[in-house]
Amino acid sequence: MKKFTFLFFILILLNGCVTRKIPVMPEATSVTSISETSASYQGCETIDVYVLEDTHPNNVVPVLKNEAYLAGANRYSISEVVETRRGRPSSVVAQFYSCESATRSTSDTTMKLLPGAQSVSPVAFSEVENTSCKILTTKAFEETSSEQLEVEIANEAYMLGGNRFHITKILEVDNGSPTSVVADIYRCKHRTLND
Repeated sequence: MKKFTFLFFILILLNGCVTRKIPVMPEATSVTSISETSASYQGCETIDVYVLEDTHPNNVVPVLKNEAYLAGANRYSISEVVETRRGRPSSVVAQFYSCESATRSTSDTTMKLLPGAQSVSPVAFSEVENTSCKILTTKAFEETSSEQLEVEIANEAYMLGGNRFHITKILEVDNGSPTSVVADIYRCKHRTLND
């Protein structure tokens, strides 16, 4: 009986420590992020302003996609990061848009870095020996202007909790500059000399 009680207690403890991952509704998978500048350039209609408070950083994007879809929008833009948890956004102010055309950035639009995304940079081979890096995901970035590609990768890496990225494959090129790429997103921790 003591063994059963102990196992039951451990099970309750472990179950309470896990954050429930919010799934993206199948209909909301087509909802994507867009910069405020791109939204105004494309003539997108503002549907709603949504405040997401005190959620787990892993659930920020799924909640925004679901809520944007329920509001009748097909794009969202994070206009302000109110609070972060471990360097990742947990409370945000987002705008929902309804856009007629697909999100294709042009050289006339300027995408802004999210607050905190300025610390995201390409991974350098010289720092590999001095850091402990963990790959978070591999993601395709499509149909982006070459000038805004690094900004888009930095914003996405920051939203996923990463601080480094490495472009692994170039999918499309325009005038010698990449417009669509596949990149690995990393989370690197700097090692001290005592490690």
